[in-house]
Amino acid sequence: MAGKGTEDEATDFVDMSIREFDITDEFTALPKTTPSSDLARKLLEVPRGAVFLLDENGTPVGAVTAREFLITTSKGVEVLDKTAEDLMNTNIMEIGIDDNVSEVLDKISKFIPYAVVVKDNEGKFVGYFSPKDYHQALQKTGQL
Repeated sequence: MAGKGTEDEATDFVDMSIREFDITDEFTALPKTTPSSDLARKLLEVPRGAVFLLDENGTPVGAVTAREFLITTSKGVEVLDKTAEDLMNTNIMEIGIDDNVSEVLDKISKFIPYAVVVKDNEGKFVGYFSPKDYHQALQKTGQL
């Protein structure tokens, strides 16, 4: 659907959950101990997305985009001597797959996380609520 849609469509969408979005695209995941050269190769596979870094239990503890490489390099740090954990941004928010879209948008606007991870009902990491998803939700709910 292009544009804002009708008021009824926006109302219907407000009642939808995160499950309605394609949360399995635009990201990949690696162990937080991954060497930065391997991380860079993975980032090239998701050029507009993120790499989530997982602890030993498979829980996301941070995220990296190409931006972190640029920031670190601009500070004169030798990136190739680092691991993914050294470069990651830890300002991530967790939401549930069945969370209400409107409530999620409110939380994101309050906390302004770097990335939003989606977990299933058992607490397992299942996806990424990307900036593209966020923008789509704003449009469909009539907030943009």
